[in-house]
Order: sequence, then C-alpha cells, then structure tokens
Amino acid sequence: MPILRFKPAVGGGEEHVYQLAKNLIKRGHEVKIYTSNVLKMFPRYEFIDPSCSYFNGIPVKRYRTIHVMKQYPILPGMFKDILDEKPDIIHAHGYGWSTTDFSSLISYCKSVPFVITTHGFFPIAVKANHLLTRLYIGYSRSFTLKIAKGIICVSDADAKIYRELTAPQKIVVIPNGIDLEYWRRLPHRGFFRGKHGISQPIIACVGRIVWGKGFQYLIRALPMVLQAVPDAMLVIAGEDFGYLNSLKRLCNKVGVTKHIFFAGYLSNRELKELYVDADMVAIPSIYEPFGIVALEAMACTKSIVAFKVGGLAEIISDGIDGVLVEHRNVDKLAMALVSLFNDRYLAKRLASEGVKKAERYSWDNVAKKTESLYFEVLKG
Repeated sequence: MPILRFKPAVGGGEEHVYQLAKNLIKRGHEVKIYTSNVLKMFPRYEFIDPSCSYFNGIPVKRYRTIHVMKQYPILPGMFKDILDEKPDIIHAHGYGWSTTDFSSLISYCKSVPFVITTHGFFPIAVKANHLLTRLYIGYSRSFTLKIAKGIICVSDADAKIYRELTAPQKIVVIPNGIDLEYWRRLPHRGFFRGKHGISQPIIACVGRIVWGKGFQYLIRALPMVLQAVPDAMLVIAGEDFGYLNSLKRLCNKVGVTKHIFFAGYLSNRELKELYVDADMVAIPSIYEPFGIVALEAMACTKSIVAFKVGGLAEIISDGIDGVLVEHRNVDKLAMALVSLFNDRYLAKRLASEGVKKAERYSWDNVAKKTESLYFEVLKG
C-alpha cells in the first residue's frame, strides 16, 4: 500500500491506511506500507528515521523524498523496491500524489492489478497552479486512472467527480470508518476545560490548519455568534500546515482574538477530552471527500454544524443528526451555531441521533468491502 505519508504523521488518509491495513491483517492478509519518511511539513520539515520498519505491528518501508516540486515530492527508492516485490495487488492511496502515479507505472510494468483510493480531489480544496493542475488531470486520465482496475471513493460526491474522468464502472464507494470501540470509551467531563482554564461555552473545530478546512469562515462568523452568546469560546485543534498566521491575522482583524484558542495538535485522547467538553462541533470545510471528524463528534454525543459539501452532506442528515448550512455562507453558519446554543433540546436530540449514525461506520466493514473489491479485481 503506497501512500505519501503514514503514521505517526497526522491526517485522514494516514488514519485510513493504518486502520485498513490493521483490519486486513486481522482477516489474514499480508500488507506492507510504502511511504516517505516525512513526519511534518510545517513550519519546517521533520522526518522519521527510515529504519523504523514497523508501526504498531504493520510492516512499513520509508523513503527519503526529493522535492522537485513543492506539492509533488518524489520517493525514488520506492520504485525499485516495489518492482522487486511480488504482490498480488498494488493498492495506492491519494489522487495527485507521486506515490500513486509511480505505483500505477509499476503495476503496468509487472502486470499486477492496481487499485486506488482517491481520498478526495485536490483541485477543489487546495490552492494549486491552474495550468499544472489541468496538465496533471490530463495525464492521470490517460494513464493512472485508466489502468486502475478499481477506484475507491469515500463518498458519492467524490465518486461523481471521478466518473467524469474515467470509466464509471471501475468506481466503487466505500465510506471511511472510525474505531467504534475506542470512541465509545469517553473520559469524564472537565479534563480539557481544567487543563486549559476554559469555563465559557465551547465551539470546537478540528482539522489540519490549512485553507481548505475553512476555519476562516468560522472566524468571520464568530462576531455574530458573540452578539447572542457573549462569552462563547472557539477552540481550533489541529496541526499547522502553514495557514496559522493567516488565521491569527484574521482574528485580529475581526476583533475576536480573546475568544479563540488555538490548541495545536491533539492526540486522540486529548481530542476525546475536547469533544466531551465542547457544547458543539463546527465543520466549515470548503470541501471534504468524507469527514471523519463528523463521525468522531457524533460518537462523542456532540451536535454538529457543517457546510453542506462533499461527504459531509452524506454523513449528516440535516435537522436529524446535525445541521447543514449553505457552503461558505458566514451568516447562516453563525445563525446555526446560535440556534443550538438557544435550543438545548434540539442540540441534545441531534447529538442522540448522531450517536446512532456513527455506529454504522466501522473499519471492519471498510476492510470487508475492500477485500471484496480485491477478489473481484483478481478474478479479472
């Protein structure tokens, strides 16, 4: 399974590959991860020792990267090593990454079935050079996507995009999951608040600090929220990928600095503490192929307000287990947050239904469906 970054690096794709590999191994398969040695990219590059050959029992081979282009690091050592292997299937993760494109070439050379999990469509959520993006899409349509025997998308919204780029019959939707056993074990209330000295009502927002997560819209909505809930506190938790200073400047500009706490990277244990202590969770992403944060928040019995985009619009049923608002509409985002503060019965009902929704998503089911696709691809 080639992927550009892998745990302990943080991200939805990294979590997906870890959980999928773990559950496929439980089902009797041999899985090996091929990835870079990059741990962090911002504010400066940090690396993992390439000699680390296992992560929680999963075989991992890590490679140094060459950064010919900032958004397209290359792993030259990976190509030769996978060529020397004898896999039954090559399953790459991440559309637009060199690890996926090189894996497709290896698959072609070795006549080994090639499967991709796309993990989104980067031109929607990433600021990238328009010409280079068009050239890349053209290349991927003529080779990487073309030779793939199976293309896994994590939502119908994502699948709709790829059906325009390649043969629709190759595409299958397999939603992400969460570790239900882990997220069911919730800590007592008060740990996060006590640790950080927060007594005010909390709006939690979780994700990598990047433009595509839409934190800027939530910050712009906060002054309107504060008119109704003057002591509200927005807690933004996530690793900075180069966008934090822009958000801090925006906080100063709109005058909400005292009402925002940037918590930085939180472990899963600390995330549970935040979810449990939060009054609600906001997900203002510009685009989400899926939205694992929504499932985590649901599992922790939190009401959710999110933009109606991508996979979020499929996970969340508006007015039943969460609130969906018009994409990038700051006024409606603020109104939705205020409505949950003002109507505690509604917030509690949404949270209760959300717990039931989260129970439908397990990594064991993801592994079963992925395994079925493997068998189908191997049959030809």
